[in-house]
Amino acid sequence: MKRREFIIQTGTVISASMLFPSTILAGSKSEQILAGTRRPNPDDFSQPIVKAISIGMNAPNPHNSQAWKFKIVSDLEALFYVDESRLLHATDPTARQIHIGCGCFLETMRLGASTLGLLAEYELLPEGEYSLEEAGLKPAASIKVTAAVDIQAFPLSDSIYSRQTNRAIYEGELMSPSEFDSIAELTSTKHAELSFLSEPEVLKEMVDILYEGMVVEANTYVTYDESRIWFRSSQEKIEAKRDGINLRTDGTKGILLAIMEFIVNEENEESWHKSTAINAFLKSYRRKIYSAKGIVLFKTENNTITDWVKTGIDYVRFQLAADQLGFVIHPVSQVLQEYPEMDDLRLRFNELVGVSDPAKVQMGVRIGRGEKLYYSYRREPENLLI
Repeated sequence: MKRREFIIQTGTVISASMLFPSTILAGSKSEQILAGTRRPNPDDFSQPIVKAISIGMNAPNPHNSQAWKFKIVSDLEALFYVDESRLLHATDPTARQIHIGCGCFLETMRLGASTLGLLAEYELLPEGEYSLEEAGLKPAASIKVTAAVDIQAFPLSDSIYSRQTNRAIYEGELMSPSEFDSIAELTSTKHAELSFLSEPEVLKEMVDILYEGMVVEANTYVTYDESRIWFRSSQEKIEAKRDGINLRTDGTKGILLAIMEFIVNEENEESWHKSTAINAFLKSYRRKIYSAKGIVLFKTENNTITDWVKTGIDYVRFQLAADQLGFVIHPVSQVLQEYPEMDDLRLRFNELVGVSDPAKVQMGVRIGRGEKLYYSYRREPENLLI
């Protein structure tokens, strides 16, 4: 049976749009074993600044694109830039989400460095805000580390290797407001305003429009094709690229994983965009997003690069806090993306949540409970140095 025929007859396909970056799962022991294989091991580097960068690379980021590059100034200092060669031009034409990923890196680095006996500090946009054309030319941040013999590991740092973006079906009861409050207190956000939705009727209305956002993305050729470009359909490709998105991080494993990795072929553009394949993906995605036990929105009063980066700082803290308290999260922010095909739906979303310019909902995430999944890869730090 040909791949396409199998997809049509079984009605099963998994698209990279819903995935994040063999079947070793994250956990208290495996995360340490894998630190030097799938993730950079700080012990492999002598320069304190590269040690800090290596642990920062555990941060979540859009499509696992790792759109980061660094200019080492000294053993203790570096300039941090967006890697303009790894932007997501179709789904993220303003590079807003990429900059959120930069904030995730910076805070992960700051927290993680404390476990290495280092105090890491960063200054955002040391040369000021810049245009999209200047991304990669002007720094998103400057970084400085110093040895701190008596430093204690910062709160939340112990979840750096165990936190995951969980795209699987969530189990259990709806999340309670008190459970959300516990995560929010541990997060201690500095910039974004967090809103929590879990009342059944309100939750369904929100999930409905978030799902519509994925329908728009999947049925817009260039945005759906971006997932194909970043998709890695086998363990060999994952190991070779050490980036991108794959089938394994939504919980697919065993014989089903072997079958699906045979079926899904990112090198066949025509097959990727078949309506039968897209509809099967949306059916699968629908089951996952409607299993949400709550929705959390991250809103800022303005919509500048500073707001984007600071949202990433708050977001990764929220994810680490959720991990510590036994919850998992998954960004479902398609409706917030700024390309023309999404404009009408994004306007409806803004009216639904009562947000108007210059304020912006930067992220929407679903939250719930789920098992640990496949442990994703990161590139080697030396490949990010300029």
